[in-house]
Amino acid sequence: MNNRQIIYLLIALMIAIFFFTSCKQETNVQPEIPEAEAANTAQNSSLFTIRYRPVWTAQAEFAGVYMAQKKGFYQNKGLNVIIQPGGIKYPPYENLQLGHSDIVQMSLITAVKRDAENGNLINLAQITQRTSLMLVGKKSRGINSIPDFEGKRIGLWKTDDRLLSLIFLQQNKLNMDIVDLDITINLFLKDGIDVMNVMRYNEYHQIIQAGIDPEDLFSVAFADIGLNVADNGLYTTREFYTKHPKQCRDFASATIQGWFYALNNQEETVSTVLEIMHQYYLPANRPHQKWMLNEICQDFTVHKNQEGILQESDFNKAKKMLNDQDIPATQQTYESFFPR
Repeated sequence: MNNRQIIYLLIALMIAIFFFTSCKQETNVQPEIPEAEAANTAQNSSLFTIRYRPVWTAQAEFAGVYMAQKKGFYQNKGLNVIIQPGGIKYPPYENLQLGHSDIVQMSLITAVKRDAENGNLINLAQITQRTSLMLVGKKSRGINSIPDFEGKRIGLWKTDDRLLSLIFLQQNKLNMDIVDLDITINLFLKDGIDVMNVMRYNEYHQIIQAGIDPEDLFSVAFADIGLNVADNGLYTTREFYTKHPKQCRDFASATIQGWFYALNNQEETVSTVLEIMHQYYLPANRPHQKWMLNEICQDFTVHKNQEGILQESDFNKAKKMLNDQDIPATQQTYESFFPR
């Protein structure tokens, strides 16, 4: 064998090794699991695992879940709760129906609308008992009343949370140029839009923190104008609930316990929220998370001694509001939708 043949043989051998290694790596690809999640699952293999997905990224809006986990309320019920990522990339309803999550958080109006598709949603607990949704406009942009909205530019979220705002525009027969928003208030601050939807516990306070005085804003709080549909609730599918009714009830109970703890220990809770946000490299400041927690706690305790209970009147209001706008809504009864 001459030198040229030896070189060709070595090249062929290297190519074969390369392809063998590549194929082996591909066949061993596993779904990516965050290190904390994997460790949590390994340590609690004897517990019943529930995958919970919030509607948004980590913040005080989900403080009750964080505290229930931190204080062992879930573990005391025999549950290993994995808190999954939230945000635009992880829509709760879709992840629930695809089986990627076991319990998710959604607003009531979203759940009542989406349930028209499969009719299998179960409300396990109603965390907030009213809506924090608002529309705000700058008076400097000529927004001093609802009629002033006509012909202006309005920023609405791309998610289902824009639904109440669309109903508001239809009810008031307002023609506005709708601009899709992601997560920031920058377009509003720079006068790229005249009006935007905000949550009182979140974007409204961000606008104030940015230096705009509340007196310079014209605000429409939906809770005050007949559009008061409760926000955050815990939802699962009927299939999962039927198979695991005790675990579902235990998760709801422990979460409500977590919210009571957060309500009564707000400084500790805010510190916990900030720690979690820092773990995920999310922008955070204590005054804003403190404001958010206080607002959510007020919404949590609207109906004294009925915390966590979905009111039948709220359920019926959401259905009627959608039906009045010819928007498909759930066909379930209150008792079926919220099996107490």
